[in-house]
Amino acid sequence: MRIRVILYSYLRERLPSEANGHVELDLPDGSPVAAVFERLDLPRQVALAVNGMAQRDFGLVLRDGDEVRVFRQGAGG
Repeated sequence: MRIRVILYSYLRERLPSEANGHVELDLPDGSPVAAVFERLDLPRQVALAVNGMAQRDFGLVLRDGDEVRVFRQGAGG
């Protein structure tokens, strides 16, 4: 299955600069969100959304065509 991943802020540095924070990953069917983080070596102390819905469950099973957005966590004030 193919997943679209969009990284924001300092996380974009995990990808080549020409990627502009966007990448498509081919993952085995039934892969969880954690597989994206492992593949891109992302820290888990971040905020994420799958298909526009905020998530905290790294075990959430992804489907072909899903979009995962990864953000730095906001600072409190």
